[in-house]
Order: sequence, then C-alpha cells, then structure tokens
Amino acid sequence: PTGEQSVRMLQAKARAQKNGQLHEEAAFCHQLGELLASHGRYAEALEEHQQELRLLESVLDTLGCAVAHRKIGERLAEMEDYSAALQHQHRHLELADSLSNHTELQRAWATIGRTHLDIYDHCQSRDDLLQAQTAFEKSLAIIDEKLEGTLSQRELSEMRTRLYLNLGLTFESLQQTALCNDYFKKSIFLAEQNHLYEDLFRARYNLGAIYCREGKHSQAMRCLEGARECARAMKKRFMESECCVMVSQVLQDLGDFLAAKRALKKAYRLGSQKPVQRAAICQSLKYVLAVIRLQQQLEESESSDPQGAMAICEQLGDLFSKAADFPKAVEAYQKQLHFAERLNRPDLELATIHVSLAATRADMKDYHQAVYHYEEELRLRNGNALEVMCPVPSSV
Repeated sequence: PTGEQSVRMLQAKARAQKNGQLHEEAAFCHQLGELLASHGRYAEALEEHQQELRLLESVLDTLGCAVAHRKIGERLAEMEDYSAALQHQHRHLELADSLSNHTELQRAWATIGRTHLDIYDHCQSRDDLLQAQTAFEKSLAIIDEKLEGTLSQRELSEMRTRLYLNLGLTFESLQQTALCNDYFKKSIFLAEQNHLYEDLFRARYNLGAIYCREGKHSQAMRCLEGARECARAMKKRFMESECCVMVSQVLQDLGDFLAAKRALKKAYRLGSQKPVQRAAICQSLKYVLAVIRLQQQLEESESSDPQGAMAICEQLGDLFSKAADFPKAVEAYQKQLHFAERLNRPDLELATIHVSLAATRADMKDYHQAVYHYEEELRLRNGNALEVMCPVPSSV
C-alpha cells in the first residue's frame, strides 16, 4: 500500500492495542487487511484478518467473527487454497444463520458460489459449476424473499448486479448460451441504471471476453471499450490494463498484429498489480513482435526470394501453432506449400508440409481435412510405410 495510508492505520492500530480497545483494534486489522489485499499482498492481508478474528472471538462478537471468517475465506481463495477458503466461508454461513442475519447469509452464499466458480476455472469440474449455480440462486432468493424493502434500492441493485454477472459466467461454462446472455444483460442494465462502475466494468469485460471466444469481434470490441471507459472513470489503471490485454487478443484474432502490439504496450505502461500478469503481458508482446518481424520479412521476400519466403512461412506456421492459433497456422503452412510447389521442391519436402497441415487440422478437430493431408503425405512418399512420419488412425 502507499506508505502514508498504511502507516496511519498501523499507528492507530498500535494506539488501540495499547489502550486495550479490542473492537477498535479489530476494525484497523480489517481495514489494513483490505488495503493489503487491494495491492495483491494476500498473505499479509490474511494475517491481519486472522488477528481480527482472534480479537473479535475474545470479545464474543458473533457478527464480527462471521465477517472475519468471510474475509479470511476471500484471502485464502485469492491464494488458491480453496478447501481452506470454503471451510471459513461455511463457518461464516453458520454464524450468519445462527444470528438470522439475512444480509450476511446472502453474502455467504454469494462468496461460496464465487469460490466454486474459481475452483471450476482451475480444475474444470462440472460439479463445482452446479454448486456455484445453487449458491448464487440461494443468494438471489434471500434478496427477493428477505431483503427486499429492508435495504436501500442501491444496495439491493449492487447485490443483484453481481449475482446476475456470476450466474452469467456459470451458465457460460455450462454452455447454456441463452441463460448466460440473459443474466449478462440484466447485470449490465442494473449497473448502468445505478452507475455501479465496478460491476459494469466486470459485466462488460466478461461479455467482451465471451464474444472474443465466439469470434464476434466487433461486439467484443464494443464491450471492451465500454469496460475501459468504466476503468478510466474509476481511475483504475490495473482494470484498464486488463482491457487492453483483451483488446490485443481480439486484434490478434483479426490478424492486426501492429494494433495488438500498441494495445499490449499500453497495458504494460498502465501497470499490473501481480507479477504473473505483468510477465504474461511481456510474453504476449514477445510473441506479437515475433509475428510482426516474420510478416515484414515475408512481405519483403515474397516476390524476390521465394525460397526464403517458404522458410519464413514455416516459421510463422510453427509460431502460430505454438500459440494455439491454428487457423493462422494452417494459412501459413498452406502458403509454405504453395511456394514449395512453385519451386518444384522434392516430394519428401512437400510430404513434410502436409504432415504439418494434417496435425494442425487435427488440432482444429477438422478430421476430414486432416485425413486428406495425411493421404497426400502417403501419396508423395509413394506409399513407403517405413517413411511415414505420422500414422493416420491414431490421429483421427
């Protein structure tokens, strides 16, 4: 955290400790934990919330303990210790239930749902998706049945907006497109109505990512630009950086690597709170720059040096294939084949290019084309089984 803010909190915490004001000290632990977590310092934040829990247990503050368990669970989830996170989140649920505190019960189910969604992201277990769906729906039911009329409309809208977004993400993973889109639209509508910029950012960003995966590039760009506006309005550079990374992905899919490079440089300059994300940006930038360099070399050699152009096409194909951009890899290998045929290269060399095309088509699950290229390879090798590099049956 920026020095001044955390120093003031620590000084206040020390004074509270000295005076034996346990509730006050717990409140400072809570604030300091939140501040540390916002800067990605989750282990230190966890210690603060654990201290907060000990203090509140000593003064028998059940509601305070429930909230502290929720915070400990959040920090553990951020550190990817999901089983421990769920233990604390279920303890939060039990304590909220014992107090009949519907606001905390709603939060407990929402947090449990979010953790199951995080677990799904790591291990792709359908059971976790269904548990997430159940938890989010229970949370939504509490708002409709218990909290309506007891909290301000803005608070209720905030709760619903987040749950609609999380249900949208859950149904996307369950491949229930209609429900996914319906919940995203509900989330965006409520967030826009109530100027909930953070929630609006999340909804637009996630919808943009879904459109990107579906190949709906113009819709993806609109959503991501909208998310960037929210990030700028909140002056959240890290969030804007995330948008730039996703915009770069859309531009790469469209084949505009120069614009993708600009977006990644912008993302890098805006900064990232996590070293792992910063490293990922650098890795993407390295890949994009390599593609640009090879594309420029190809442009220069296409008419004057077909032999050189053929080798560059192979490098591009390998680069795209490694990045799992199989359609572009196919395009590059196809171009390599075109040059090889024009140059009357030996049959064995053409056969090797057909192997690259067959393997890439198989990666795309286009088995019909994969078989075609394997057959071409066999034909070019004159049916000499000893020279076949990749047998057809095991690949298709």
